[in-house]
Amino acid sequence: MRSLRGHAVRAGSVTLAALLAVLTLLGVLGTSPGAAVVRVTDGGAWLWSATRGWVTHVNGPSGEPDFNVGLAAARGHPVELAQDGVSVLVTDLQTGIVSRIDPATMDLASRRFGPAGPDGSAGAVRVVARDDLAFVIETDTGLVTRIDPRTLDVIGEQIAVGAPVTGAGIDADRVLWVVVAERGEAIAIRDGQRLATVPVATPRSALGLTIAGGRPVVVDATSPALVPVTAAGARPAVNLPAPAGGHRNLLVAPTIEGRVVPVLVEGTGTVLLIDLDAHGGHGSTQPVELAGQRPSPDLGAPIIEAGRLYVPDNGTGRVLVYDRSARRFEAPIQLAGGAGMLTLFVRNGTVWVNKADGTSAVAVDPEGHRRDVDKYASDMAVPVANASTSVPPPPVVVPSAPGRRVPPTARPSRTPRPTVPARAQPGPDPNPVPGTGQPPTTSAPARPPDTATAPPIITLPPTTPPAAAPGQPSVTASSASGAVMFTVAAGAGGPATTFTVSTSLGTSETLQGAGTLTVPTTGCQTVSATATATGPGGTSISSAPAQALGCVPPGQVRNLDVVSVGLGTDDPKRRITWQSPLADGGGPLEYVITITNFGNPGEYPPETYTTTGFVYEVDAYTGGTDTCAACQDFTVQARNAAGTGPGQTTRGRSG
Repeated sequence: MRSLRGHAVRAGSVTLAALLAVLTLLGVLGTSPGAAVVRVTDGGAWLWSATRGWVTHVNGPSGEPDFNVGLAAARGHPVELAQDGVSVLVTDLQTGIVSRIDPATMDLASRRFGPAGPDGSAGAVRVVARDDLAFVIETDTGLVTRIDPRTLDVIGEQIAVGAPVTGAGIDADRVLWVVVAERGEAIAIRDGQRLATVPVATPRSALGLTIAGGRPVVVDATSPALVPVTAAGARPAVNLPAPAGGHRNLLVAPTIEGRVVPVLVEGTGTVLLIDLDAHGGHGSTQPVELAGQRPSPDLGAPIIEAGRLYVPDNGTGRVLVYDRSARRFEAPIQLAGGAGMLTLFVRNGTVWVNKADGTSAVAVDPEGHRRDVDKYASDMAVPVANASTSVPPPPVVVPSAPGRRVPPTARPSRTPRPTVPARAQPGPDPNPVPGTGQPPTTSAPARPPDTATAPPIITLPPTTPPAAAPGQPSVTASSASGAVMFTVAAGAGGPATTFTVSTSLGTSETLQGAGTLTVPTTGCQTVSATATATGPGGTSISSAPAQALGCVPPGQVRNLDVVSVGLGTDDPKRRITWQSPLADGGGPLEYVITITNFGNPGEYPPETYTTTGFVYEVDAYTGGTDTCAACQDFTVQARNAAGTGPGQTTRGRSG
């Protein structure tokens, strides 16, 4: 199965979370490098250790680490692991270099995809794999390249979709799906050809993709809705209730084992469990509130397995666990080292939790039993020696041009066996036994011992290795009243002393360490920001952007009153008055008035009106009848771009 850290479907702009994705493959390795053998029937997993530059294999039955493959050139970088095929594919998100690990021989081959920048960085590259299918997607340009996962050779011609790709995955029918938010489309690709182009939303909607139970589902944060798709067209959308919508981001894992999709509404602490098959395909929703678990603002995409919901909390370095059948939270999974980027994925019923920039991981079996994993165990085999552990092999650049066939990659040569010196042939004995006819050998006179002279001691200054550049930081955004708050966290890599936050307002601020920056806004405007980290080793690449509205839903209106006026005339009215809430949420307000006729609701449905003032009059004749004031409830709510505040309700009275 495949799983990523998760990606955010951004309402207002669309990005793939630099989300570090881990896609699982099975394996068992021996503890001796010379006897390394992988059986793909075991529930083992490969885990990335950024500070060591190792991909660690963890044995499925024992839960113990038993092998490493070193990728020194990727040390400190964010990576994705694709383990759902015949090879393990490691994508360095900073350089665009894809490395293939053969699980049976530990051979390693590397290749760069996408154009390289002057600093060695590359455009955004994503690898998706399933069985013997693998695709490299340049998400910024929309270029799709099929590769052989065993050799990294390019297969067939590249396909250009002509716009950025905001979601991708391979379904159970071996069809590659890519989502193009700019055009509101989902594109199906099979056998090197476009199979179908399916309209799923209005152009420039905030779109992503998940593969749920082997079938593609578009995540639309703008509507908001989940839209199942097939090559024949889009299926009926499953609309998402509040708090989804209102320009809020949705975090969804790119692959879900079943048909219940957990959706985290970013900034709210609410997870919506969407059963796509309930009610004849119309879907059902179960909300799970995380507030009682005191989560940090930096939550990742949730997963669900064996009736338990798992929500990674990067800000605290723990995973929140909710038991659906018992309708209660279990004790959280706490990883050593505190805050850090967590990766969750599922394989054969086992939930794996990895802390890429730390030493620890956790495996949870279907019964909920947890096993701690020390990725740096002292008795673990040393990293496999290969070209990438010292000097990376020269990468082969795949040109970003559609329709061009690319020559195959040269196979990596195996390390030659060590040379063993030839055994010396025996010669004549210098001291023969008497009676053999050979003259005895006269020994040379003993040489007087030399006077020992100690060589001069040369003191060399200690050498300090160059500091590594800081890793790519992460930024999360949350809405506040009249402001947007951006929280910056350090990435894996060298030490960072400052973080520079650049916003869409044209401002730039420097933080003296990881932390939170508050950016004032006016009128509920949307603000986005990116961050770079600077330390002794240089400056990191820019983070993925994060954005939020500069307002929150308003408070409750005050002093609501309803009185009847003009009684005894031909034009009786109900006059509704109120005062603005104490908290406007940071944006301009309008007011929603709902009148409920509870005396005969079947004949007279609720009526809704909208105004920006504080007085509103409606006809006393409702539904063709002079309805009594005491038979109606009047509710007024304040609303801004972030949402609707709580309502105040009163019953009408005669004036």
